[in-house]
Amino acid sequence: MSHVVSGDAINCERETDIGSDVEWISIAELVLRGSPRSAGEDADHALALAELEPEAELPPIVVQRGTNRVIDGMHRVRAAQLRGERAIRARYFDGDDAGAFVLAVRLNVRHGLPLSLADRKSAVLRILREHPGWSNRAVAEVVGLSPKTVGALRGQCGAPVAEVRIGRDGRVRPVSAASGRERAREILLRDPTSSLRTVSAAAGVSPGTVRAVRMQLNEQATALIPEQRAAEQRAASPKQNPDPRRARGATPRPAGPDRTGAMLRALRSDPSLRFNESGRLLLSVLAVAEMDARTRERLVGDLPDHCVEFVAELAEASGQAWQELAKRLAERRCAAAGSK
Repeated sequence: MSHVVSGDAINCERETDIGSDVEWISIAELVLRGSPRSAGEDADHALALAELEPEAELPPIVVQRGTNRVIDGMHRVRAAQLRGERAIRARYFDGDDAGAFVLAVRLNVRHGLPLSLADRKSAVLRILREHPGWSNRAVAEVVGLSPKTVGALRGQCGAPVAEVRIGRDGRVRPVSAASGRERAREILLRDPTSSLRTVSAAAGVSPGTVRAVRMQLNEQATALIPEQRAAEQRAASPKQNPDPRRARGATPRPAGPDRTGAMLRALRSDPSLRFNESGRLLLSVLAVAEMDARTRERLVGDLPDHCVEFVAELAEASGQAWQELAKRLAERRCAAAGSK
C-alpha cells in the first residue's frame, strides 16, 4: 500500500488533460520548436499528409496555452503550410513546459510518425532530470520503452537520487524497502495503536509489511520485558545493592534519568500495556516522569500569570494522587512477594 501525492503525479499529461474545445489558430502565431524529434520533421511524411484529399480531415493539433508552442502535430502544420493554408484547428493544453514535453512524447509515441529509438532514449534522460521521482515503469509507459531500459539510462541523466518514486498509478513507493520498513517501525513506536492502513499510507509500504513490522516489535518487546525485570531484580538484590534502607523495605531512592528512560522504554514496548485502554492511559501520564529540569523551568516561565494559581493547585493534587498510586502499588508488590 502507498499513498497518492499531488503536483508531480504520473496521471497528468495525458490526452484527457487536453481541452475538448477545438479552435482555429493562425499558423503564423504558432511556435514550432521544442519537439522531441532531434532531426526535426520528416519532409516526406509532411508532403504525404498535404497530398491527402481535402475531405480527409486531419485531427486538430495540440498547442500549449500561453506560449502557442505546438506539442503535437508538427507534420500537420507543415502539411497545412504546403497547402497554403493560414489557419489550423487546435486544442489547448494547460500546463508547464515539463508537462508539455511529457505529453508531446506520449502522443508522438502512440500515433502518427513514431519517435525514433534515439529520440525516445533522449526523452527518457530529460524526463528523469525533470521528474527524478518517477519510477522506471512510469517513464517507460510514456516513452514506449521497457522499464529495464529506463533503469539503465537513469544513471546517465545526472538526476538526484530520490528516496521515493511515483508509480504509473500516481502512488508513492520507497526506493528501498528497508527505508519503508524503518518508517513504519518509527510510526508504530510513536503510536502502537495506529491501523495497518494508516501506517502503510504514511510509510509507503503495504499493510502486510506493516503487519510484519508490528509482529517483530511485539516479539522484541516480549523478549525484552523478562530481561528488564530480571535486571531490575538483580539491581534490587542485597548483593548488588547493600543499602540497609532497601533491606528494611524502605522506599527506594528516586530513579535517575537514565534508569527512568530505560523503564519507560520497556513499558512502552510491553504489548500488555500498549494494546489496552488502561495501559495506554498509564503510558501517557507516565511521560511526565521524563520531564527534566529545563523543561520544568520553561513550563513555569511560559505560564501566563492568571494560570499560575490553578496549575499550582492541580500540580499539588497530581502529586498527592501519584503518592497514593505509589502506595497502592507498593502494597500490591508486598502482597505478591508474600504469596510466593
